[in-house]
Amino acid sequence: MALSIGTIWVWTTILGCFRPSDTYDVHLWGEGTELDEVLPDPEPMGGQIEYARMRMWGTNLGHGLTGLYGDSPRADGTSITVGYGWFGYPRDPGFDRVSTFLSPGPPAAANEDLCISRLVTSGYLGIMEYVDVGDHISLLADDGTKVLLERDPSVHHRPAGESWFAGYGGSLKPVIQEHELLPDNWKSGETWSVGFPGTVVPSESTMGAIPYPLIDGAMVFPPDLAGFTVDDESVRPPHHYYDDDGVWVGYEEFDDVRFPGPWKNAVSIGWEPSDDGTPLTIVVRYLGTAEEEGCDCNADCNDGFTCLEGSCVGDEGSGWNVVGEVACTVADDGEFMLTPQHMTTLDTWVKRKEIQGAVLAVARISEGTVEVADVLTYNQKRVEITPVRTRALDVIWTRLEAP
Repeated sequence: MALSIGTIWVWTTILGCFRPSDTYDVHLWGEGTELDEVLPDPEPMGGQIEYARMRMWGTNLGHGLTGLYGDSPRADGTSITVGYGWFGYPRDPGFDRVSTFLSPGPPAAANEDLCISRLVTSGYLGIMEYVDVGDHISLLADDGTKVLLERDPSVHHRPAGESWFAGYGGSLKPVIQEHELLPDNWKSGETWSVGFPGTVVPSESTMGAIPYPLIDGAMVFPPDLAGFTVDDESVRPPHHYYDDDGVWVGYEEFDDVRFPGPWKNAVSIGWEPSDDGTPLTIVVRYLGTAEEEGCDCNADCNDGFTCLEGSCVGDEGSGWNVVGEVACTVADDGEFMLTPQHMTTLDTWVKRKEIQGAVLAVARISEGTVEVADVLTYNQKRVEITPVRTRALDVIWTRLEAP
């Protein structure tokens, strides 16, 4: 006997009542979480002035890690200082959060460890025009030591006709401390004054300018970053072809300084805590492939590079091609465990074939702000860009085994 559609529906409903069931707590991921509970809102700013000491204590490390240069030739074992500044309007929150050299981890409460995964470590800010503040930015210590970040370009283009770029600094200099003749250019824990002369740009310029000087700014240098270890092994500069005393030992002596990454097992990071408890920034970066100078064969490339299709390519990735990173803000208690769980989110975002190498950075970062005068725009308007972010960074880079 044929069953009607209505009868089939009734029996289906009755049988469905005998299926095992329960109450499941199912909801959209993130529901009930406010954005400011994840990270506080960044503050719109009109520029940033940064100064960094960077130590390349690992194998196949390059100046591309500064965010300003390529990786060839490699810079294993070198220690450099570098400063950079730039300004623009309207104010943009990117100046608050994004560093030219190494962006801090997420803001964390005192004695708290907090990590974040990110694919974009640099980018374009939403400024309409660059701002000129004179021919230099000066960093001045109490004893008269001075570091100048000179304007690039040094002169204004004539005629103008388009929006021109103005940046300050970008020169790599060796770290100088306690030298008999040369003045120091890095002093951990000190406060240096920050200033610029101000300027009025040519009438045909399409750039804004601050006509008044900055004379009362300040930049606080972080405490010294010392005692850096990975799994209780000291992180140190490699001595390729030389021993610890600087004596030549031959080309066959290649000092390889690298450490395991937190890919399968936890890795212990250690350091000497500071007296004032300044938090640390710990960053694991995945590096992709990038081309450096041209070549015809491997002999045309520097150590650590292979000639591929007419270009020298780094054997362990390029410092300036960051495909993703995990950045942690950690309490200054002397030890932090990097675990595979810290990398889980980033590993779901980045394809394994994109990863050519990996590096680890440990840094102390001191941030502040300075108040600057209003900008005179190219069309004679007055625009406020204060505050400006200041950031001093003490960074040690080392090499991790590729995941």
